[in-house]
Amino acid sequence: MRRAITRMAAIALVACCAGLVIATAPGSAKATVRWHGCPDGYPKNVQCASVSVPRDYDHPRGAQITIGFDRLRATNRAHRVGSLIVNPGGPGGPGSQVVAVEAAGRHLWHPALHRRFDMIGMDPRGIGLSRPSIKCDPAPYNRPVSLFPDSQAQFDQLAAWARAFGASCRRLTGPLLGHVDTLSVARDMEAVRKALGQGKLNFLGLSYGAEMGTLYAEHYPKRIRAMALDAILDHTIPVNKLVDDATRAYEDTLNRVAAWCAQTSSCPLHGQDLLALFDQLTQQADHQPLPAPQCDRAPCRGPVTGDDIRMNAFNLMLVKQPVAALGIPGWADFAGALAQAAAGDASAFATPLATSPRDDPFPALGVNCADYPHTFGRTFGQISATMARSRMLAPHTQGAGETWLGLTGCLRWPVPAANPPHRLQIRGAPPILLVNATHDPSTPYVWAQDVHAQVPRSILLTRDGDGHTSSFLGPGSRTNDAIARFLITRKAPPPGTVLPN
Repeated sequence: MRRAITRMAAIALVACCAGLVIATAPGSAKATVRWHGCPDGYPKNVQCASVSVPRDYDHPRGAQITIGFDRLRATNRAHRVGSLIVNPGGPGGPGSQVVAVEAAGRHLWHPALHRRFDMIGMDPRGIGLSRPSIKCDPAPYNRPVSLFPDSQAQFDQLAAWARAFGASCRRLTGPLLGHVDTLSVARDMEAVRKALGQGKLNFLGLSYGAEMGTLYAEHYPKRIRAMALDAILDHTIPVNKLVDDATRAYEDTLNRVAAWCAQTSSCPLHGQDLLALFDQLTQQADHQPLPAPQCDRAPCRGPVTGDDIRMNAFNLMLVKQPVAALGIPGWADFAGALAQAAAGDASAFATPLATSPRDDPFPALGVNCADYPHTFGRTFGQISATMARSRMLAPHTQGAGETWLGLTGCLRWPVPAANPPHRLQIRGAPPILLVNATHDPSTPYVWAQDVHAQVPRSILLTRDGDGHTSSFLGPGSRTNDAIARFLITRKAPPPGTVLPN
């Protein structure tokens, strides 16, 4: 859930102080973490630490890096279950920040988790408190380029953009760039588990965090106490299917937003044809980009093109109801943004500009390019065929969204993929809870079904509704209640359980 993390204005992402304590090297039977204060910007009731891990697990005695994390201690010490590592998604989401949001009293997670667990926000390698960092040069990334080329010349421009951007990431990140894959992150999580010295792993992974969880289960199946994966990223399917499934899911959500707006008097476009307005604005912006006056004061690129609207509308429809603790907008905000664009201000759909070497979406692209083979759109003919297929599958959104950016950014990546997709081979793990909404725009329900079929003894809990992830819906959600109950008691809902939205 990458966009959720970038909107957390309350928590400053600052350089980690040089005095972080390093636990003993991975591979030892037991390590010790010495906790200390966190950097400025973190609440005083969280503590920070780090562990040292190999940059390259194939050469464990070689160069080392550090994995940073924070802790919010359980409030019910008498009935404390243990430590719970959480990952909010992304890729690129720092676990330390979502734990810090909870510590600041924003009530992001189910309250039972804070009562019964020490919540551990582990930052994946290269991200957040972990060092060194994934870094790229904002200048080449910010150069205007069409992600949907309609000629060989435009494709050549896109390839040159991707090459220059990737080269800057390799120059600024160094050798770490070839080792930020999710399998390495899963091995890092085992190092953190050992360092905590509290027995088997408890883990709650959202979206990208689900891939962390399945890879951990594949390599360390008998070291799991309880694992819940919410909004299932299926890293086992070919890239073409990944694009097609994501395209259908985004289009499905736009159609459902339009139906909701027609039935909901509080929708800013109630009584109007939302789909017709979306198409009118994108087609108009394809020929004459729309004004984005707020980009005169904020780091975004205007005027707004049709591709900008199709790409960036995704982030406004990620969840149905806003997540206030993270500043994530909901469907009503998307409808309001459309209305504002029709009135002459399309700023809500403007593409954000990167302003620093560690800015979003650099960590996400670094991880994506380490996890997927760089075969997508190698030639203009290949990408044209994919674009044509996407337009048939999704006549309104036309294949845009986070998956498209995640793959086009890797067109000319300077290091090979280290963790390509493969079918899961999990043996000996306890029951793992898989959770997904039937209409998730980011992780389609079909992905959860596919992973469920591959993970022996897994339980698929279905939320019949909309939006990405269920863990931020609050304790009034029966789905979120079931996730917390499973992590605390290991009692799973019956197989085939479907809960209301």
